[in-house]
Amino acid sequence: MMDIVFKLILLIPLILSTIFLFINIGILAIFPFWFLCGLIDISRHKTMDLKLIKEYFIGKGFLTFLLSPLNLLSDLLSHRNLHTYKIDDLPQGHQNEINDVISLFDKNSKDIAKRFKENPDDNRTMLFYKWYGYKLDDSIEEFNNEYKYLKTIGVSLFREKTSTSRHFGPLRMTYRILYNFNKVKKEGSFIEADGRIHKWKSDPLFIFDDTLIHQSFNEEDDLRFCAFIDIIRPSHFDNIIKLILKAVGFLLKNTRSIFYKNWKMI
Repeated sequence: MMDIVFKLILLIPLILSTIFLFINIGILAIFPFWFLCGLIDISRHKTMDLKLIKEYFIGKGFLTFLLSPLNLLSDLLSHRNLHTYKIDDLPQGHQNEINDVISLFDKNSKDIAKRFKENPDDNRTMLFYKWYGYKLDDSIEEFNNEYKYLKTIGVSLFREKTSTSRHFGPLRMTYRILYNFNKVKKEGSFIEADGRIHKWKSDPLFIFDDTLIHQSFNEEDDLRFCAFIDIIRPSHFDNIIKLILKAVGFLLKNTRSIFYKNWKMI
């Protein structure tokens, strides 16, 4: 309760300043409002510097900047953002669905790997079974179960010596779950999220706020498979979050290539 009260107190000056600007300069008030939302959003980073600010406003974070008012609204509606999570940090309903889908990836890992063998020349390949709640692939029917909290289920493959560039996820109404189901055994396969390094050898499960700057690495001579899952943020207003995500899913149903243009889609 105290958390949401604190968020409301912070919101009041933003609303009053926007009203003041709108009265004095009209519709142009939207630009300082949007920029202020972006500054608040980017300031959450522990690793903030001039390079990060540049990447956020005019680089790969530009879409995240455009969506910053919506992301700040989700902060207002949701539980406190810890940035990275252990599964025990989440409510029991979230935990149950995560454990269920992880067991499905373990059960079907060999069949999933076979699908990727059809694209042997692509360094980064991705397969989506479900995207923002919409079913896309029924080759493993269990992934299309009706989940209450899980909205996106997919797989990403990094081949040998492959990494991403630094980037931001667009929406903070979900958290990102990555699960290394082929259990890499070496140190050089890991993800860095806002300065925190998570090695898949140490723990195959990583849950985090992907609107923070992050980068994935596979510096080894082995393949790295990760389940790629989005789960609704624990919220004070679940129904509002779900309604917005349903609308987002409808609008973005056929736009995966925009977000993952450097990936080969199966």
